[in-house]
Amino acid sequence: MDSMQDPYMQKIDEYWNEITGMYMTFEGKKPIIEFEPNRIRIIAYPAEEYLDGLSDRTREQTKKKYGEASATGALMVFVRDEQNEVFRSYIFPRADEE
Repeated sequence: MDSMQDPYMQKIDEYWNEITGMYMTFEGKKPIIEFEPNRIRIIAYPAEEYLDGLSDRTREQTKKKYGEASATGALMVFVRDEQNEVFRSYIFPRADEE
């Protein structure tokens, strides 16, 4: 995705080391990372609990995407921007898995 089109990619890139560090700290628990770009908060959640907390509308599709991502060792990051009412997921392949 072109970072010019997506304002969150620049922030994710800026805090990538912190995001991956948080992921690796809890890697054994297969976490989902939530990133709040306005408060610069990075939180690791147990994937199952996090996915179960999503709305009915997005839960099944997101569970499927998460399953595919974790099967390839990819990272799933959710951006929660409460100021702009944006809640969006991203999947990033792991560089060390290639």
